[in-house]
Amino acid sequence: MNLTIRPIKSAEDGRHIEQIGMAAWGSDGLDAIPGHLSQTIAKENGGVILLAFDGDRPIGFCWGFWAYVESQKRWKCASHMAGVIPEYKGKGLGGKIKWAQRDHSLQKGFDWMTWTYDPLETMNGSLNIRKLGAVSQTYYKNLYGMLDDELNRGIETDRFGVDWWLASDWVQSHADNSRPIPTVASVLADGGLLLNQSRQENGVLTPQAEATPADLAAAPRQVLLQVPRNFQAVKKADLQTGVAWRMHSREMFTAAFDNDYTAIDLIPGETVCHYLFEKNWTPT
Repeated sequence: MNLTIRPIKSAEDGRHIEQIGMAAWGSDGLDAIPGHLSQTIAKENGGVILLAFDGDRPIGFCWGFWAYVESQKRWKCASHMAGVIPEYKGKGLGGKIKWAQRDHSLQKGFDWMTWTYDPLETMNGSLNIRKLGAVSQTYYKNLYGMLDDELNRGIETDRFGVDWWLASDWVQSHADNSRPIPTVASVLADGGLLLNQSRQENGVLTPQAEATPADLAAAPRQVLLQVPRNFQAVKKADLQTGVAWRMHSREMFTAAFDNDYTAIDLIPGETVCHYLFEKNWTPT
């Protein structure tokens, strides 16, 4: 791959973002970011909107803008979208685009970036939480309402709100791969609690609660929550089981955040992945 990642420069670049977005999410164009909006924000109002090319071919993008958070009296980069065309997924391109977005934001003097993603989409969770070092302390129920694209059709659009503390030692340890890598076994051996199990019912992975939301009030410093490795496959096999996963994980994620836990990692597995939560976590 002859990879180049750069800020957008022209109306044509804005149109590339429209096309990449439609390809990435199987959308009919209604949810695509208009090219003129990308150009306006990037060229006139200081956003961080980057395009990735393989040679001359546009293959991915990230789209962010500056926002002032009144409650904290500080500025951030709100990274609203990032996408890669289907044939380039799974090649590490998404991470390279996000690290480039971090570099551009730090150069502009910003050390905080936020975005949202579906916590049941573990490919996104692996990138955002495990690889980049973003964390989540916020859960949004049905944030965008019911959508009709391929990824979201038939299920409410719950999202994690993530914080990426760009200049922190925590994020830098992910950038240089210097942090200790937790496993399910190491967390449990250190006294962590597994909140749920899952099992196959009629060939479909289904959630089984081990703990209740009330149990989190007295839970240990670290807890684990299972989610399907391939949520789209679960939905395709049985939509109602997909809905059950949404409702089950919504209840447990919300309870964890209400009890001062932060999602700090996503541990991969063959059929399930485990979110790792830590109580009273703060960035360093």
